[in-house]
Amino acid sequence: MRLVEFGMQRLLRASSAIIVLGLAIELLSLLWFHPLSFVLFAVVGAALIGLGILIYLASLAFAGTPAAARPAGKTNS
Repeated sequence: MRLVEFGMQRLLRASSAIIVLGLAIELLSLLWFHPLSFVLFAVVGAALIGLGILIYLASLAFAGTPAAARPAGKTNS
């Protein structure tokens, strides 16, 4: 299945939401004074940011050209 079916804009929106969620979790873990706050910062926050970056890069790498930008008679298969 190609990523074009999902739409690049939708993937970019999802990746930015995941990155913002990871940054918010890291911000909250900096305000929380507990030994588990480091685990929250290092594992959960960094994993969400990394996942958002990977989704962003995958959307750039695998997204096809829009139908309007393709030359006439060419398909994206």
